[in-house]
Amino acid sequence: MHALQHIRSRSIGLLAAAVVATGLVPLAAGSAQAAPAASTGSCPAAGQVTQWWSSSGHDGVDIANATGTPIYAAGAGQVIAAGTASGYGLWIRIKHDDGYVTEYGHMDTIGVSTGQRVNSGQQIATMGNRGVSTGPHLHFEVQTAAGGRGINPVPYLADRGVSLPCSPGSGTPGTNFSTWGTSVNVRADVRLDARVVRTLTGPTRVYVECQKRGDTVNAEGYSNNAWSYVPALGGYISNIYIDHADAWLPGVREC
Repeated sequence: MHALQHIRSRSIGLLAAAVVATGLVPLAAGSAQAAPAASTGSCPAAGQVTQWWSSSGHDGVDIANATGTPIYAAGAGQVIAAGTASGYGLWIRIKHDDGYVTEYGHMDTIGVSTGQRVNSGQQIATMGNRGVSTGPHLHFEVQTAAGGRGINPVPYLADRGVSLPCSPGSGTPGTNFSTWGTSVNVRADVRLDARVVRTLTGPTRVYVECQKRGDTVNAEGYSNNAWSYVPALGGYISNIYIDHADAWLPGVREC
């Protein structure tokens, strides 16, 4: 393993120039068949819990805060609904890689669309007071793959490292990072010749699920053969393009 000692926040420009000068394209790759189930959660919103889940009828938890408070995806997955909904005014539903569905209601604005993949902790909406509501809040609900009424979100979030009330950014530490640079390729395997499944146009927040060894990537005199699997992008990114000083990311398991 080679440790990257440079601080990327100060060397991004130089490294990007080196990439252009040498013709090296930032690389990232991911293997669809190797995608494990998501296990890390994120705080859906900051605020006071004004109503908890109840077996007698309240299918989720209500988190109250000011209108415009950011709302975040509780885990990586695909948006299966985003728009108007009876009772909610506006809602979002996300189907996660572990099969569960999370539901978000009463938003003021929506920032994602149906069919879109989202990262754990990615902002998806802002808190509002639409629909059947007595004040600005988020109704957060968790459903099983089988559907039906919502299950208790408290143990669901706790199993994923989040305790209510919570602060955005909480969850299992060491798995949420940012990429740096432009034209960073996400690949279908940890090889330089693997198919490109997506290209990142700029710095991007990513949830890294696991990492493993693959082809060595060289840039600005540094080498790194570690690659991170990002489920929301469906591929792997060379760790040389993850904005962290360590070549092997701390707190991230091996695939």
